Amino acid sequence: MKVVKALFLILLIGIALVVVNSIFSVTMARIYFNRIERDGRYLKVDEEELFLKILGEGKPTLMIHGFPGSHVDFQELAELLSSNRRIYMIDLPGFGLSTASNKGDYSEKGYADLTVDLMDLLNIEKADVIGHSLGGEVGLNLAYYYPERMESLVLIDASPYGERDFLPDFVSSNKILSWLAMRFFYQTYPIQRYIYLRRLGNRSNFKSEEFGKYFALVDHMPVSFLYEFMRGNDGALFSQSLGEIDCSTLILWGERDKISPLSYGEKLSKELSDSILTVIEGAGHAPFIEYPKRVAEEITGFLE
Repeated sequence: MKVVKALFLILLIGIALVVVNSIFSVTMARIYFNRIERDGRYLKVDEEELFLKILGEGKPTLMIHGFPGSHVDFQELAELLSSNRRIYMIDLPGFGLSTASNKGDYSEKGYADLTVDLMDLLNIEKADVIGHSLGGEVGLNLAYYYPERMESLVLIDASPYGERDFLPDFVSSNKILSWLAMRFFYQTYPIQRYIYLRRLGNRSNFKSEEFGKYFALVDHMPVSFLYEFMRGNDGALFSQSLGEIDCSTLILWGERDKISPLSYGEKLSKELSDSILTVIEGAGHAPFIEYPKRVAEEITGFLE
């Protein structure tokens, strides 16, 4: 009987912690969501309502965020690059301030197709593309399937190796379990703060305000979309097709990346025939957040 009571007490404490964590996370998300500037525009592309932020004038440059990021991640880097370039910061469907119809193709190839449709809508014939993590994988798909639309490619800690699914198979294959895992674990403030800090090799540039906005947009992501996203991304294609890509490419990689280790960047640079690998010392998975000026200098030097 004592064992049963102890287990029941542990269960109650666990439920209470989950409830408190959820209430705290929802409260923080609402606070920071209201602080996000809506200084962009919405465009209907295929079935999706995309949020797009534009800075500067000059040669068109697309910036595509990683998972589970948004245009907010690129804000400081975009401002540094916009002095002589026209920067287009895209929120992919389901991310940031863009919506997801759950009718689209949410694989890297599907996002590449959608990006080309967006370029057509904006009358952009060719562009430089800067992609971080998932965004870099989208950039690789653009270079592979639409080489005529690419000027050059900048990959930031973008690994095309390995699976996208970050939940155990028995969870990700079940909609109810996926919803529970996402809403009460993955999309909570403490877990996201841990993940965010883990991707930084240098935390001196960590800003609570910027993380708060990042978290608010992660919380904003529909679980139904995340379920479809995980099913549509396995990262397998380019492990065999990288050698066929012929696009001038700069690969930037954080020396201390714990998400996608530097060995991935070294492997990628060997497989892409026209590429340069530059290691950002002391940086983790998001060097443009940790060392924005250094990253801007590397990109500017490469593109010009």
